[in-house]
Amino acid sequence: MPKRVDHEQRRGEIADAAWRLIAEHGPDAVTLRDVSAALGVAHGAPAHYFAGRAAIVECAFRRALDDLDARVARRAAGLSGVAALHVFCEEVTAHTGTPFARVAASGPGPAAVLAGVTARWRTRLAARFDEGRRAGEVVAPAPDGVLVEQLLALLHGVQALAEPGSGGAATSPVPGGAGAAPGEAVAAFLAGLGGGAADAGVVGRTPPRTVGRGAGLVAGGADGSAGDGPTEDGPTEDGSAACRAVGAASGRVTGAAAAGTPRGEADGFLAFTDVALARTGERLPGTDRAAMALVLNLHRIASSLVYDLESTVHRPAGWSWSAFRLLFTLWVAGGQEAGRAAELCGMSRAAVSSLANTLAAGELVRRTPAAGDRRTVHLSLTDAGTDRLVAAFGTHNRRESEWAALLGADDLAALNTLLVRLARAAHRADWINRRT
Repeated sequence: MPKRVDHEQRRGEIADAAWRLIAEHGPDAVTLRDVSAALGVAHGAPAHYFAGRAAIVECAFRRALDDLDARVARRAAGLSGVAALHVFCEEVTAHTGTPFARVAASGPGPAAVLAGVTARWRTRLAARFDEGRRAGEVVAPAPDGVLVEQLLALLHGVQALAEPGSGGAATSPVPGGAGAAPGEAVAAFLAGLGGGAADAGVVGRTPPRTVGRGAGLVAGGADGSAGDGPTEDGPTEDGSAACRAVGAASGRVTGAAAAGTPRGEADGFLAFTDVALARTGERLPGTDRAAMALVLNLHRIASSLVYDLESTVHRPAGWSWSAFRLLFTLWVAGGQEAGRAAELCGMSRAAVSSLANTLAAGELVRRTPAAGDRRTVHLSLTDAGTDRLVAAFGTHNRRESEWAALLGADDLAALNTLLVRLARAAHRADWINRRT
């Protein structure tokens, strides 16, 4: 009588064997032949349980992340706030093998797995930060949503330091072992949540600091500089654990910096940006690092700004950031056909149509057939919509002022000039794809 095989058990065994290969050699090392050899079975055996190697990698990745979540749940049982954050961070930084982002980049299946797990982590981390604030453990001024993104970016950056098969620990790229262990960067972030010592790094704000004579500069800061002299914007090697980790990530620490150079503390994303710039430059010579830094930093600040305004101003007002943009456009430009409103908002027609339906249901926007073409919808603010928009804009503008105050008046004027110059140049460039 043939031996009965537990189908799910065998799938698990195949996936686990594949994950061991991924951990040691990366996702590209997973082939049906190698997985079969690792299990000691016939070459075609895994094909009875999976459609191909891509399906095996996806399953292996999902099981690895589910196992990580299970370990966190066991260890964090009964914990809350910062204590629970420590457990989560320890499990992620102790992860053995290939960084999650690299596995996700190997195909659409793993990418979807990581996206789903990251969404789950965001919700859980937000709850931990909220618990920490209620308990007085988290006093960082940045909104919790920003702190969540900083921590996730920092953990991905720390994972980027770990070479496959290293057990999750980064080997120091600097002769003599200079540079902090990745765990120190995470510990610095967590310590900064509660206003810890200066060397722990202050989370969520960028106070001016001075660099002692003889402190090395990270090669290739987040501002796209070459790293051969002091900069005001790029993180430097000043002794904080977070910045030492960035220096280790870049793999290159240059000579002494001039004393008294001002700088801002690097958040998790900026640490990751330095890693990305350095690693890309090493692995893909000829990369335009300044252009890469421009896009990374513009995207970062735009995302943080939008999240902050939406969470502190617009969600409390009862609408989303996108809804505010549509309302503001109609307030400034007056009633518009839906297609023209979409163009002025910088959104798709489908998005504007959906928003208009929602806002019309709330009696904030009026939808009427356009004159001369009843197939076209004309959008305009109702009196209630105008009143709500004007009331919300005062709060919105005060928050804008708080952001602007992070820069001096001269820097603010210079930044606005440069952004307008970039926007006009992009508008004139016929090779740039634009929303229609």
